[in-house]
Amino acid sequence: MLLGDRTTRNHHLSAPAILATCVVALLVTPGRAATQERDLYLSLAEQAYEEGLESIPAQVERWKETWEPRPEWGYAPPGGPAYFARLAGSLYSLTGDEKYARTAIEWLARQQEYKEYFPEEMHAARPDYASGVPALTNFFEMPFFVEAYMFVKDSPSLTASQRDQILTSIAEAADYISFFPEWGPMNRAMLRAYALLIAAQAMPDHPNAARWDKQSRILAADSWHKWDEEDAQIYHPVWLISLVRYADALGDQSLFDHPTVQYYFDYFTHLIDPTGMIPDFGDARWHANWAWYVALLERAATQYDRDDYRWAARRIFTAMHADMGETVGTGNGMNLMDAYRWSDERTAVEAPPAVSEEVMEDLVGKKIVFRDGWDDDSNYLLLNYRDEGPYALMAREYLRHTIPVEEEKMHHGHSDENAIVLLMSGGSVLLNDAGYRPVMPSGPSGEFRADYYHNRLVWRTGKRARGQSLWEFMRNSGGYRSVRTEKIEFWTADDFDVSRTRLTDARDGVQHDRVITWLKHENVYVVFDIVKFLESDFYTLATLWHSTTVLAEGDRHFVTAVDEIRGNPMPQNKALRIEFPQGDIRRHGTFSLDRNLEPETAVYQTLSSHYLAGHVETFVTVLVPVPRADLSASPVSAIRVLEPPETRAGIGVVLEINGEEIFVASKTDLLRDIMAANKRPRYTFESGKVTYGPFSTDASYFYARLNGDSVKWAGMHLVGVNYEDQELFAAPWNTFTLEPDDWATGLGAGKWRYWEGVLELP
Repeated sequence: MLLGDRTTRNHHLSAPAILATCVVALLVTPGRAATQERDLYLSLAEQAYEEGLESIPAQVERWKETWEPRPEWGYAPPGGPAYFARLAGSLYSLTGDEKYARTAIEWLARQQEYKEYFPEEMHAARPDYASGVPALTNFFEMPFFVEAYMFVKDSPSLTASQRDQILTSIAEAADYISFFPEWGPMNRAMLRAYALLIAAQAMPDHPNAARWDKQSRILAADSWHKWDEEDAQIYHPVWLISLVRYADALGDQSLFDHPTVQYYFDYFTHLIDPTGMIPDFGDARWHANWAWYVALLERAATQYDRDDYRWAARRIFTAMHADMGETVGTGNGMNLMDAYRWSDERTAVEAPPAVSEEVMEDLVGKKIVFRDGWDDDSNYLLLNYRDEGPYALMAREYLRHTIPVEEEKMHHGHSDENAIVLLMSGGSVLLNDAGYRPVMPSGPSGEFRADYYHNRLVWRTGKRARGQSLWEFMRNSGGYRSVRTEKIEFWTADDFDVSRTRLTDARDGVQHDRVITWLKHENVYVVFDIVKFLESDFYTLATLWHSTTVLAEGDRHFVTAVDEIRGNPMPQNKALRIEFPQGDIRRHGTFSLDRNLEPETAVYQTLSSHYLAGHVETFVTVLVPVPRADLSASPVSAIRVLEPPETRAGIGVVLEINGEEIFVASKTDLLRDIMAANKRPRYTFESGKVTYGPFSTDASYFYARLNGDSVKWAGMHLVGVNYEDQELFAAPWNTFTLEPDDWATGLGAGKWRYWEGVLELP
């Protein structure tokens, strides 16, 4: 049964009635009070309109002078007029001022004229032009073109000739979309679905209207109450706002009743970074599509009566308005009109708690935020460990075999599993993501989607020769390497927050755990990269940390900064001290690369060796934000690595900070405790015990703070902890009666999920 079948979803309204329902849902109740933000939404939209009166004609003239048609891309008219017409049309629907209607009508009616610039000899070059060249070929612009007409179709300024021209353009575009009805739960499919639906509503008597309507419902079915298959900051809001507009056009608000829809409003809200925007991840551009997020979150705030969504919309808007000023462009102006229509008069806003958290969980979002506030100078780290996911299989495979997406995880996602995509402190960006591709479908080395463009661990089978460039050794076509990820651990405590996430590459035989500990009081991050080899082979491993500038370097550290992102200057209050405390045979250095459309430098630590299946390798990195004015002002005075050399059963560090020793340690193999005998419990303290300096514990993760007066400690998944010859904790023994394999009743101590304590020293 198709989505929105009129016999099952109460869609018995005529097309004009459905349109009326849509417009009512959009329009603001007359006479109600306006908040400062709502006033600015409308004011900036009006300014965008005034600017468009000059910028759009200039854009069209540039297009006429510079556009070079190519057979592979076909006819591509300028995109600005559709956005501008939609902005003008929405202003007309709000104000009734005919000047807006005349502007929208003029640009809609002119769409047919641009065909004159497409050479006649190229008309037969493509089978999809067999019935003629369509007035619009880009599905990104078509829905706004049709919406603009719907807003002005009853204007007295619209002549019969203009109406015929506009409807001809709509029909041509709707038929053209049918040649490639790209499907799946993603932005491109929902833009098509929405465009086809409102085309059918605009022309209910057209011979193909029923087919357009039917096809729109088929395309939308993959997204209605479903997860978005994309993992990209720039495309999430395009998909969701198209889905919201589609529901409005249907007059079906049941969309908002489903938890998968509300999920994304929570997801956006909890991702907001100290700049007041959703961070870059996947295909993204710094602060791109902010007005789409504002409109969506205002709609959610009104729909669900949620102050936190209202806060999120206005946090983004206030930050971006301060950053960009009064010039927002017609596209943002168009979305700010929706923000105005969808918002309400409520002024009360309430931010969510500013805590480290999973955003939103470990099945779909697969992101973890470390944070201590929502202010500009708050500390913030975003870890992305999302893989392609187990859902939308047919849609992902359809994309994989239909369009060139070799460099992406389906769809628009990067090889950024277990990568730190943003680190900020004191208003400064210290680590950031790689940005969108420089060319289509991507650059020769997978720019900027491939694994080596991200702040993560990278591996290759094979041994890097002495003196061989690491960058040249790692680089390849950038094709996506299919992996599976899962969360092992996330925990928040008074002194620290910690995550452990796992990436498994079955093809290369690598299991990579990244453990991030944030020492909250000291604002220091300890990163353990733990690699377990599933196959015997030569491997080259490297941890990469990207920046625009290397300010200083020492024997085992570098100090870096991100001075700009895509030409946008960044605050320079703080720099990042990157410590590599493991010396021995690991090598560290830098190499230059183009990343995020600018020259950058990668700082690395690397090792090449032969490993047997089951062997473990580790990398330790300590990330310390320091004042830009005093690069030596690190709170960490010394770092010692604790790694039992015989077994590498655990990896730990001791940080000397303000006269205290802070211990951070993780077990390298979480299955090490498991004994051969199939009894319960199948582990003991002795079977899992690892020694870290004066401490011995079977905990999967261990933390301690040691000074002259006390030992403060915490552990996870543990049976016991000892400090020198003192027992800090021992889980009590219990009777285990449910024993497999005909064992008698068993006795033993079960692992405790988490425990902590303080030992006062004499």
